[in-house]
Amino acid sequence: MLVTDGHVNKKFHSVYFSQKDERILQLIAKYLEADYVLASYGKTKTTPTLIINSKIMKEDLAILGITPNKSLTVPFPNIPEEYLFSFVRGVIDGDGWVQNKGYVMNVTTGSEDFAKGLLALYKSWKLRAEITTECSQKGSMIYRVWVKGKDDLPKLAKIIYEHAGDNYNYCKKERLTQRVKEKETIYYVEIS
Repeated sequence: MLVTDGHVNKKFHSVYFSQKDERILQLIAKYLEADYVLASYGKTKTTPTLIINSKIMKEDLAILGITPNKSLTVPFPNIPEEYLFSFVRGVIDGDGWVQNKGYVMNVTTGSEDFAKGLLALYKSWKLRAEITTECSQKGSMIYRVWVKGKDDLPKLAKIIYEHAGDNYNYCKKERLTQRVKEKETIYYVEIS
């Protein structure tokens, strides 16, 4: 979540998580054994934000390449195999978009290295994936890493949700898994 919906403060030893789904912020606080205190809302601040004050965390994140203004430079981190599925689920929950019909999804990033790393991972999972690019209004490149297809989204869903517990965005899981249910129903009808 930090890679997608997080922010490392440049001046202070603080790390912020912003997420519309406040339940996810509560989970992050629980896993970090942090007090759950949301930033106050103002006229322009509409998204709930969890603030963690920790010099150690900020320094550890810098070692991983997660620094202030990380959006354009964050590398695809070296994640141990057993955590890759959870990492990708968090990336999709943070910066992912899933079509409501469940045939197409993408993750948007400003980092070319991150986009290429995610694409390579999707391809290693034998998913139909590609990267598209466009230029933002500010002149920066935007990378969208896509997974497309009525068979590929259910395959991705099975990979990332198999051991998820309750750690995911409910709406995105619903959209990603709807073709899984459909395929199981069709398979059941054909056998019967």
